[in-house]
Amino acid sequence: MLRIRIRSTLLVLAASAFFIGFGMVANHHLNLAATISVYLFVTLAIAHNAGFAEASIVSVVATLCLEYYFAPPLMSFRVDRPENWTALGTFEGVSLIVSRLSHRARRHQLMLERQSTEQKALGELCRDLLLLDWKQSPEKQLCALIKATFPLHGVALWNAYEDTFSSSGETPGAEDATKAVYFSERNYDDVSNRTSFRVLFFGTRAVGALMLHGHSIDSLSINSIASITAMAIERTRSLGVELNVEAERQSEQLRSALLDGLAHAFKTPLATITIASSGLLAAQELNARQTRLVNLIEREATRLSQLTTRLLRTSQLDPAQVVVREKVVELRPLIQGVLDECATQLKARRVDISITPEANTVRCDPQLLNLALVQILDNAAKYGIQDSLVRISADRSGLQAILRIHNQGSYIPLSERNKVFTRFYRSPSVEHRAPGTGLGLSVAKKAIEAHGGKISIESDVLGGTTFVVAIPAYTEEHA
Repeated sequence: MLRIRIRSTLLVLAASAFFIGFGMVANHHLNLAATISVYLFVTLAIAHNAGFAEASIVSVVATLCLEYYFAPPLMSFRVDRPENWTALGTFEGVSLIVSRLSHRARRHQLMLERQSTEQKALGELCRDLLLLDWKQSPEKQLCALIKATFPLHGVALWNAYEDTFSSSGETPGAEDATKAVYFSERNYDDVSNRTSFRVLFFGTRAVGALMLHGHSIDSLSINSIASITAMAIERTRSLGVELNVEAERQSEQLRSALLDGLAHAFKTPLATITIASSGLLAAQELNARQTRLVNLIEREATRLSQLTTRLLRTSQLDPAQVVVREKVVELRPLIQGVLDECATQLKARRVDISITPEANTVRCDPQLLNLALVQILDNAAKYGIQDSLVRISADRSGLQAILRIHNQGSYIPLSERNKVFTRFYRSPSVEHRAPGTGLGLSVAKKAIEAHGGKISIESDVLGGTTFVVAIPAYTEEHA
């Protein structure tokens, strides 16, 4: 800007010097009419190369020089003839009008050139976005790319999805400013500092905020940069979600195949152990101590076989493929069977069962519901306090039977109450307290949802944790 002002000032001084010098040399050789065309040409050249303000100054200087050097009486600012007044007035008017038109044409040309340059830069920005390394922080790459593509002192970007701030170049106070703009959802331009803030919208949803510092870009291009940046952020998020889903799917397939293989591999030796121990007992040739040991072997082999069968079922459980074989079931005997199956895990716990008559009859797949309740009770046994009470209750709510399984001593933070149902997820706060694979609750959720039911968690630091299971209750329509 300073260089432009210096250049314009030098052009005005040069034109003024030319007018004075030309007048001193040619005032006795040319008349007023001939000189006007020369001075008008110089004035138009100044208007085209400098601007209207500079051309106006030059036109006034030219008029004074014409009056002094070429309008009789010469070498005087006094004009005797009316036609000279008309000529000088016409020259000044034409100079100003033509200078104004020339200035407008020049400004329009410069605007078109700048828009063309900015459109080209926007195209380059879109092209270069496709070449970003999505394995690294895209926000930092975006800031560096925008700064390299446009004439800027600095760029700052706040990503609302990840709550991350990135910048490139000079960005004083940018982090707090971009967050303030995002939460206010209002764009802002600081003309004095040549700084612009834009809320990044993808559709109607705000995804972040952008700051451009030290620029001379028009608002339309700034808004275009903001739109492109918002699309890049959304594309990054969508790509990340897609990659995570695909990675999780492949990982789950691999783990399921591994669990399936292990379960099948355990089945044969367990069957051999069970048959061998039964054969030893049937031979009746053992003393009392040997009989106790063989009974222990058979009991633990049976338990291990049950665990293997459960593991095999959980590895194969898929809501998209599972077939629910519903029938009318009494809850109390089903729950008692679950308690018998979990007797080893619950041996250090007291269990209280409370089932209302209205909720005792449900319509479900007993094997699937058994599988879900075993997982929940196993979880309660693992993380509850020793010798504490495990409370199982059921009541009716509309068309659903609501089961509540409560244990004391464990607490699940609100932020993890959905995560614990994710396959292979284990809470960092309890993963070292008890062994586990992170499969149990995900299996319980899938089994409950296969019935069209829901499972949720209520947890309190002092009161403990309650798993709430809602399944269809038996109604007259099922009869």
